[in-house]
Amino acid sequence: MSHPVTGHRRTYYVLDNPDFINVIALTTEGQIVLIRQWRHGTREIELELPAGLVDPGESPLEAARRELLEETGYAAETWSLIGSVKPNPAYQVNTGWSTLAEGCRKVAEPSLDDGEDIEVVLVDPAEIPGLVRDGTIRHSLVLCSLFWWLDGRGGIDWGRVRGSGSASL
Repeated sequence: MSHPVTGHRRTYYVLDNPDFINVIALTTEGQIVLIRQWRHGTREIELELPAGLVDPGESPLEAARRELLEETGYAAETWSLIGSVKPNPAYQVNTGWSTLAEGCRKVAEPSLDDGEDIEVVLVDPAEIPGLVRDGTIRHSLVLCSLFWWLDGRGGIDWGRVRGSGSASL
């Protein structure tokens, strides 16, 4: 393949992974629904958002509804897409979608896949920054979804982030 800017020819390896979703699920009591599960990559139990792959022919919001119900037994009154990321544009072609589920209530027992062992954890949203700072929540793509959510709530002081200088892109 030729590089579109330089014209240099070389072999590029690309992972054609499916799109995925992360769900920021807020209960009617104002708590956020998190999950604890074993991750083979870190060989540890991680605290994360409900998440999963977008199946062929499925929209990100349809996948989010399905995954939230399967992993936690929760359903939501309202849904919205709040952001997206390219996990690693150097060699992945997929998109990670961040979704917001509001008015969540437990309506069923989780329906886990074979080999899944998920614990549902309800957390006060005010605890999220501390859980990130202390490394309890450390999955980079979960952090991206939390960023989109906090930014949408006005929880990021961009003036403070930018400091005294300004960047131009």
